[in-house]
Amino acid sequence: MYSVVISLIFGVNGNFLEILFQTLISIKFFIILLAFIELFKYNYKTLNKFFFIVIGFTVFGLLLHLSFGLKFNQWIGISAFARPDTRYVGFFTHPNHLAYMMIIYAGYILNNKYKINKNLNFKDLLKILICFIIIILADSRTAMLSIGLLITAFYSKYFIKNYKVLLSFLFLGFLASIYAYFFTGLLDSIAQNINQSMDLTSSYIRGNMIYLSGLISIDYFPIGTGAATFGSVISDDIVYEIYGQADRYYFKNEQGIYDSNVASIIGEYGVMGIIFFFFMFYYLLSFLKKISTTKTFVFPIILVFLFYSITNPMLTNNLYTIITSILLVLFITKSSDTQNKIKWKF
Repeated sequence: MYSVVISLIFGVNGNFLEILFQTLISIKFFIILLAFIELFKYNYKTLNKFFFIVIGFTVFGLLLHLSFGLKFNQWIGISAFARPDTRYVGFFTHPNHLAYMMIIYAGYILNNKYKINKNLNFKDLLKILICFIIIILADSRTAMLSIGLLITAFYSKYFIKNYKVLLSFLFLGFLASIYAYFFTGLLDSIAQNINQSMDLTSSYIRGNMIYLSGLISIDYFPIGTGAATFGSVISDDIVYEIYGQADRYYFKNEQGIYDSNVASIIGEYGVMGIIFFFFMFYYLLSFLKKISTTKTFVFPIILVFLFYSITNPMLTNNLYTIITSILLVLFITKSSDTQNKIKWKF
């Protein structure tokens, strides 16, 4: 209601249907999650089976891609991504999707141990290592940081109680940073993207969108330009024309302009939108904890989800919304004794 009313009164797009549809798309994650909770809150076994079918499908697609390389991209009609080496996608349309699947699986492993207060064993660490290797093959920098965030959250209490372990962990992180700086282009590419984000003529469209959304939030303080106007599926060219971007390649061909939910929210809803979405996620966390039947690792997953939203369309992309919803429902439901006996090989 807030989105529709504010957009109609103060927004630059006065089309009621477009505003309504874009509003529903912007909150799609919450709608899908609530639907999954209602459908599967008493069907842990069914949802768990489906989850592992998806993971198996993911691994199978990656193995095919590793085996056949660029031929595999041609066979199934998927673009070849490179930076500068091949970025593997498997059956997904983008390497970030493959990487996020590994983040989700790592979160699943961590949650299973977290809810019974146990540390990771060798098999668990091996699985997470494999997830990290796949993330490297997908070359997703956001995922690389996210898996570190999950591990840190999992062992946070242990680190606090054991300062020597914490110092050792920080030292390993320092060594990893030194390695990344001298032997990989990771830190250089991140720094370059940050610099390019401040230049609207650069080719880094995600950074451009975040920077542009900041300009919009200042010019249209505090409510933005309204739904269906900027960085969203139904947005037209009005706002892009105002800021002289409509004729650029990315905006003309609608490539990359939807990739940052943070940019979309700031541009369309301004400062008030950020506050609004903050309270929506705060309420979501409270709601999930309230209905949870078991100890859960929900907060770190939501934190990663929000972190991903800086460079990915987490709230609106079907894969991100559905697979995250599946994981969260598995987190808040408890398997029966019979279900606990199921042995999965993944």
